[in-house]
Amino acid sequence: MLFSASMKGNNTQLEKPFFPNLNGLRFFAAIAVILFHSVTLEREIWGDFYHSIPFQKYATLALKGHFGIIFFFVLSGFLITYLLLWETANKGRINIFNYLVRRFLRVWPLYFLIVLFGFFIFQHLPYGIETKHEFWRFLFFLSNIDEILIGPIDPINFLSATWTVSVEEQFYLAWGVLIGVFQFSKKRTYYFFFFSVILLALLFRYLHLDEPRTLYFHTFSVMSDLAIGGIIGLLAFEGKIIPFIKKIKRWQLLVFYAASLLFLVYEGHYLNGFFFTFERIIPGFIFAFIILEQIYAERSFFKADAIPFFAYSGKITYGFYMFHCISIYYWSIFFKNMSWTDGIGGYILYFAVIFATTYLLAHLSFKYYETPILKLKQFFR
Repeated sequence: MLFSASMKGNNTQLEKPFFPNLNGLRFFAAIAVILFHSVTLEREIWGDFYHSIPFQKYATLALKGHFGIIFFFVLSGFLITYLLLWETANKGRINIFNYLVRRFLRVWPLYFLIVLFGFFIFQHLPYGIETKHEFWRFLFFLSNIDEILIGPIDPINFLSATWTVSVEEQFYLAWGVLIGVFQFSKKRTYYFFFFSVILLALLFRYLHLDEPRTLYFHTFSVMSDLAIGGIIGLLAFEGKIIPFIKKIKRWQLLVFYAASLLFLVYEGHYLNGFFFTFERIIPGFIFAFIILEQIYAERSFFKADAIPFFAYSGKITYGFYMFHCISIYYWSIFFKNMSWTDGIGGYILYFAVIFATTYLLAHLSFKYYETPILKLKQFFR
């Protein structure tokens, strides 16, 4: 049972929250991202077929998969804010050391596995390439900045994929320490912080509208996603929004999802020029509502975790995300060498084997590499 709590710390022992259907939503977002990268990374192997009308129509939809990244950021902002507030209410304060160790145990092992592979092993393997990326930026979780500076001249896309992890680690560190040190006693302070972050992100985006890589990868450009997640984390923790979400009728949810889908598909027609400043804000609030709806709504027309395999698949999405670009790289070489790149049948098979390989790698990583490390978190509660 989810709960609301006072913003002030107290000694009451509250049950640690569980949020249903978020794993299923994670897997939806992961599928969107892999669809996006399947038509952007190594796309030159498809030759004339890539420029055919049917493929271009499909690619137009697959390119919307980049919204999956916005969803992941909003979700991270929601979870970390809610759980930090829960820890404050339950224990009276946040143990900064334990908080950071828990984050390190979840993120660092797989992140550095990919980074070390990309910098020191990949170049020695068949079809390997020596990266031009700067290792020190990856070491300090600044790979998103490195992607802005080096990305255009470096072909190793699976290192580029770590940029989202860097942004989240920057947020986890800053937000966790900020709450832990200052322990804001008034809820309006939290709202002021989050809305200030959103406004600063909009200002930053406006000032860099002619720099697409900065808009896509820079922390100051995307931090509004995390702040939106923080706002709904705060609203959910207070509990005041939960009765409203519970009472939403099914037909209203259907209208919302239909309107949101149309907006996400056609947003490129509306958000041009100055309005591109707001390109992340509207999707961010759409995903924020979906998160709340999936957790609390009683009349949903679907629940993500109820879809077969989605609940477990959501647990392995971190590995799914980190490994999918490696799968794309090697399978693209195989399909090119086999000359299977001139039709829709080749692409369907291409996507299928990429998906299956990535899923298998993510499953093995989660079971044999990540889970044993995650068990150590019990010592840092």
